[in-house]
Amino acid sequence: MATKQHLWFPLIRQDLGRYFDPDQGANYFKKAKIFLDTPGLQATLVYRFGFWVERKVSSVWFRLPLKLLYYFLDKAMVILWGIHIDPLAEIGGGLYIGHYGGVLIGPVRVGTDCNINHQVTMGLRADGIPGVPTIGNRVWIGAGSILFGAIRVGDGATIGPLTVVSRSLPNNVLVGGNPMRLVRKNYDNSALLRRIPE
Repeated sequence: MATKQHLWFPLIRQDLGRYFDPDQGANYFKKAKIFLDTPGLQATLVYRFGFWVERKVSSVWFRLPLKLLYYFLDKAMVILWGIHIDPLAEIGGGLYIGHYGGVLIGPVRVGTDCNINHQVTMGLRADGIPGVPTIGNRVWIGAGSILFGAIRVGDGATIGPLTVVSRSLPNNVLVGGNPMRLVRKNYDNSALLRRIPE
């Protein structure tokens, strides 16, 4: 899984591509409306800005005011939409947050073209044991799911709603429940993932 976080603008283009229909062409009015109507996209762009400030801005004179700006933008996302993405998270392009509310993403690693639904929490263990989840590419995470600890979720995995994931998962599996159980191997989640332009 390569997130290529040094390529900031290409990542944003991938994010936008998950929300914008390529057939719309240069219809900026429709794109602006989608942006204003889509909290998940707004929160993703705020996260990208915060990551850039944390990792790429070295000048103290620029860094401090930019961090302050990010702080207020992030708080706005939390207050308005209930979405917080840690600026130290490493997330590949094409992130799609389909619904807002209760989305808490810690300093995790996430691959490309992943879907995250509402009420999803990902991060550290509550008992203080170090390690955070590493999520593969094209992973679909259902509403109300919790992923924690030093686990690895394979490419193409599908995590059903209200699932607690505390151990690693192989590629292309469908899991669900609490306690988590394997529902199906070799599961194709392409129908669940919002259409990704080729």
